[in-house]
Amino acid sequence: MDLNYSLMMSLDYSLMMDLTDIELKLEELDAGYKKKYFRKDTKRVWSFKCYCEVKIVSNVADEYFIVSMTRKNPNAIGRRFCSKECADIYCNEQRNKLIVERERIIGERRMMREVYEEAERKFIAIRGKS
Repeated sequence: MDLNYSLMMSLDYSLMMDLTDIELKLEELDAGYKKKYFRKDTKRVWSFKCYCEVKIVSNVADEYFIVSMTRKNPNAIGRRFCSKECADIYCNEQRNKLIVERERIIGERRMMREVYEEAERKFIAIRGKS
């Protein structure tokens, strides 16, 4: 098997960066989870549609929950939710997706390590014959 070493190193680096990004997203998911209160001193009523498709209106509800994942875009507004339960469902879904992706990347890096080790064994065997 003819392997392009620099291509494999580039792929491994890319996988490491993806793994780091996932770890940061997992931390951000926990840190960005907040309870907010509607301001009652505003002149206009505003509303949003929750993850569960329920419309929440500022003059009816007192509080809402927000999950902000704004590391890459600090000006982005997080997702808003009508209740802690809805926010928990969303957070758990996102966390599970990130964990599955992390496990996939770890598996790919494990396979690459096996290819590296096999290539090293072949290289040592060829050098030993010379």
